[in-house]
Amino acid sequence: MENDGQLTFEDDPLYIKQNKAHKMLEEGSFADAIRLFENIREENSNYPGVPDGIRSARFWISRVNKLNKYSNSYDKARLLLKEWKDFEKYMVKNNVKHGRSTAAIQKYIFSDIIESFTKAYNEGVVPDTAILIQIGDCFKKLGNFEKAIDIYEYARSFIKEDPSLLSKLGDCYFSIDETSKAKVLFREAFFIDPGLIELDCIESPFIHMLYKKTEDQIKNPEVSIYWLPVFAEINRAFNVKREPKKGELEKLRTEIQKLEGEYLSNRKKRMFIKPKLINHYFWLIDSLKIVGGSKKEIEEALQRINEIDSEIFALYLK
Repeated sequence: MENDGQLTFEDDPLYIKQNKAHKMLEEGSFADAIRLFENIREENSNYPGVPDGIRSARFWISRVNKLNKYSNSYDKARLLLKEWKDFEKYMVKNNVKHGRSTAAIQKYIFSDIIESFTKAYNEGVVPDTAILIQIGDCFKKLGNFEKAIDIYEYARSFIKEDPSLLSKLGDCYFSIDETSKAKVLFREAFFIDPGLIELDCIESPFIHMLYKKTEDQIKNPEVSIYWLPVFAEINRAFNVKREPKKGELEKLRTEIQKLEGEYLSNRKKRMFIKPKLINHYFWLIDSLKIVGGSKKEIEEALQRINEIDSEIFALYLK
């Protein structure tokens, strides 16, 4: 075909062959893809993407053949995930770019992982939420955020307060532009326990921007993640807030008392407890404002934040 008299990629026979090779990678036909890539290289040794396609397919060909012999679906899925992580390291070490070849392989590998995890889940007597979450992770990795949300939400019906799960769910909602839902979930996840959130699993630039701002203020990387929700509140980033559920206010007050005791008695862990305690007071203030609670309790919470960290208090009031 021509476009305004100009040749297009579709007119290039090598491009057509390369498309076929990528299709083979998507289907797991690595040996056939390698032969076709090598055929392209014989015709044009500098054809773009071919070396990466060959190297990537060679990495996987023996591994997939070996793993296909596994009868245990769960073990196979876990090993495939491990191999994918090894492949990502291999890509960096060998300067393999993430392009059409690796995307095609990723589609095949993660579809296999999903199938294996799903089979393992269906073989279980009771719902295994760990498997469910890993299935959701695979759909998220493939960019199928709607399906990942369905899986994560189902897993959430079994485990209510899992910060890692909530952060992944928030990440998916952010990816489909449902930012209000995403902010509520991120806020909740970082409130429960920032230390259990894997930033490497979060793609949202919103969270990474917040983390960068936090790092600029907190020079200790060991505790930066714990301060993120504090600076998110100061910067009005988590500006979508839900109404407290029945019994949550009393639970929050009890948790604050517990944290206060730990803050005063445990000097070794104080650097971790301090940001969590401040954030709990932020939650208490917001919850009281939402339900029209005691102004005196709000003032007492503000006073305590000032006592714990006057600089944070000043930033919060700006």
